[in-house]
Amino acid sequence: MIQKLSPLVIVTGAAGFVGRHVCRALARQGCTVTGLGHGRWTEAEWRDWGLSSFVDGDVDLQTLSALPCAQAPVAILHCAGSSAVSYSYAQPHGDFQRAVDTTAAVLEWQRLNAPKDCRMVLVSSAAIYGDQGDVDLVEGSSHTPISPYGFHKAMAEQLCDSYSRFFGLHISIVRLFSVYGEGLRKQLLWDAANKFATGEHRFFGTGHELRDWIHVEDAARLLAAAALRPQRTLEVYNGGHVQLTTSQILTLLAHQFSADIRPEFTGETHSGNPRRLTSDSRHTMDQLGWTPSTSIEDGLRAYAAWFKGAR
Repeated sequence: MIQKLSPLVIVTGAAGFVGRHVCRALARQGCTVTGLGHGRWTEAEWRDWGLSSFVDGDVDLQTLSALPCAQAPVAILHCAGSSAVSYSYAQPHGDFQRAVDTTAAVLEWQRLNAPKDCRMVLVSSAAIYGDQGDVDLVEGSSHTPISPYGFHKAMAEQLCDSYSRFFGLHISIVRLFSVYGEGLRKQLLWDAANKFATGEHRFFGTGHELRDWIHVEDAARLLAAAALRPQRTLEVYNGGHVQLTTSQILTLLAHQFSADIRPEFTGETHSGNPRRLTSDSRHTMDQLGWTPSTSIEDGLRAYAAWFKGAR
């Protein structure tokens, strides 16, 4: 009797915050997962996250071609790349390389080596929309990025459009909004938890900035669905869940440290920081049968507990 092989999925950025959760989500669905990226992992650690193999290296054609794949992949999840607006201002060329060059390498490898029905999933960002006022953004909303980070994500998406249109590649673009969860050691909630742990409570901004928060486990399930579900040749999805202002989410997080903490704000603003960035994710739910399930209260409680144990 011939044993059927588990579907193989390649994940770039597999050691990153989103990437490792994606690997575990895919493994839970019976996939064999090969990871590529940079991470000081022992084999026991990457196997615990669901990987069957892991290569520590750059996302380029040479490394992709040398991956230990015993079979053709059914999907490539491109989780590698830039992940911070601040970095794009400090290192714009580095951000371009992380976002655009790596995407070009994955697409070209797919064009040259992968089966025709192999699907590439690009982890993109809501930053491509920019600041469009008091609206929930849909996949067809205009692209008006207001930071180098957003511009580079838009460029990566344009590459995907090109390779799908001219070479027939199967591609899904997932625009994640504000992803949070255990293991995140940067951005707003990490900075806030460090402040709350020492009794600080003052933050940059007005506190009225509105964001769409999604727990990393829900984001990982969404990305896995985008990789494995039947779809049109080129698809675009939003990924958001709970809309809260900066003041609201920091107040909720503060309560996990002390009931006496009241976040305060400087009132300053930054040109690359939209006042509102929220999604309409109904298309994603309809097409992929995906529904986020982690409440903001449970997610922040788990994040605070993880933070206290990680310090």
